[in-house]
Amino acid sequence: MLEPPDLPDDAIVASARESYGIRVAALAFLPIGCDPSAWAYRLTADDGADYFLKVRKGIANLAGLIVPRYLHDHGVTNVVAPIPTLAQSLWADLADFALILYPFIDGESGQVGGMSERNWVDYGAVLRQVHAAPLARDLVPHMKRESFSPDWGGVLRQVDAHIAECDFDDPFARELAAFWRARRPEMRALLERGEALGRRLRAADPPFVLCHADIHTWNLMIDRQDRLWIVDWDETVLAPRERDLMFVVGGIGAGLVRPHKEAWFFSGYGAVEIDPVALAYYRYAWAIADIASFAERVVFMPELGPPTKDEAVQGVMGSFGPGAIVALAYDADRSLRDGGRA
Repeated sequence: MLEPPDLPDDAIVASARESYGIRVAALAFLPIGCDPSAWAYRLTADDGADYFLKVRKGIANLAGLIVPRYLHDHGVTNVVAPIPTLAQSLWADLADFALILYPFIDGESGQVGGMSERNWVDYGAVLRQVHAAPLARDLVPHMKRESFSPDWGGVLRQVDAHIAECDFDDPFARELAAFWRARRPEMRALLERGEALGRRLRAADPPFVLCHADIHTWNLMIDRQDRLWIVDWDETVLAPRERDLMFVVGGIGAGLVRPHKEAWFFSGYGAVEIDPVALAYYRYAWAIADIASFAERVVFMPELGPPTKDEAVQGVMGSFGPGAIVALAYDADRSLRDGGRA
């Protein structure tokens, strides 16, 4: 988030000492990330050690904590896992928030700093490890499973109905509503097509693997030693491998993954057959999620500030730009039709 939470710094400092045994020398808010329920800090201990602290409005997906911890402890060491508290919990409760502490990776995201051939090969190799990982029996009940129904479809319908019924005083909501009304048939068609592809995929019953589910290059960190790390496991789910491979096979935005980078990735990942129906479904589902989640912030979250709302309006509009996620969904759909699989 771009603005800090309604949580005093001294309360965070006290919780870090009580829950993790860390005496805090400095706490710096980091205006990063798109999740309106999560905030990031750099925490420096009095011994000079740095940590990445995530503050969340509750734990929405427990697997997002236990899976990276499990993977890291079972040999997938490029995964950044939460540090247990003194009581061996993976988070600390503080008022209505959860505090989650991670090692601090001194480097840049793959999107910001760029990725070398070696980084792309490592990305493929590590993701193959994740997809091949056998889960302990006690972890499986905590895992979300792909339902093949776009997660944000209900929110998109709610936003659509709200915009149809309301006039808005908020300038950001007015701007969003004008854009939305002009695109209403397309909004509805996106959802209908995504749901139709989901039904096809559900009937096909593809095999599931452990997926990160948000593994674009913003969630890959390259440290000062050129080592790659996978961060932010909040969306982890059991699903077809295309749930993750979508981020590499063409990417989720214009120019994010060039063909030579895709080739580097698969030299690390290994040869695999991509299901074009699954790829098309996940592009539609991602487009629906982007549009609905950004719009929700504008029309249903009055507590958010102008920078966040402005970013959200631009996010909705940007989803329809040249080479953006909506265009990529249409391209995947055309590939299905051209291949006789529509």
